Amino acid sequence: MPQQPSNIKPSLGLVVQTIFVLAAVIAFSTAFLFGGQIRSLALAAVGVLLLVGFLVVGYRHARRRKSLHQHVAFLAVWFGGVALASLLARVASSHFPEPGPDLIAVGVILGALWLGSRLAYGGELTKALFGSD
Repeated sequence: MPQQPSNIKPSLGLVVQTIFVLAAVIAFSTAFLFGGQIRSLALAAVGVLLLVGFLVVGYRHARRRKSLHQHVAFLAVWFGGVALASLLARVASSHFPEPGPDLIAVGVILGALWLGSRLAYGGELTKALFGSD
């Protein structure tokens, strides 16, 4: 069965965003192959990009739902998770070989992101803490 051509043309903004994300993923993956300071810079860049992305999406969501307090709680959990990840990575660096401490830090940060998103985007935890969904 022959496929018909699509009438939908992607927007230029979407194409540029997709190329940027692909280039960033390739660049960060390549940076992890190198050790030391380049790996630390790649981790910091990933963290900053994630934070900016969550801030933009979170701000839009907070304005729409009038739930800024929940998003402030998300940021508190995020920064607490980053501080905890940094501390654990420093402690783990004396006990585990590379890249073990970095992987532990990434895991802690992802856990903080999950917990923070549960606070910001609703669910049972949000109802329990803020009395709203």
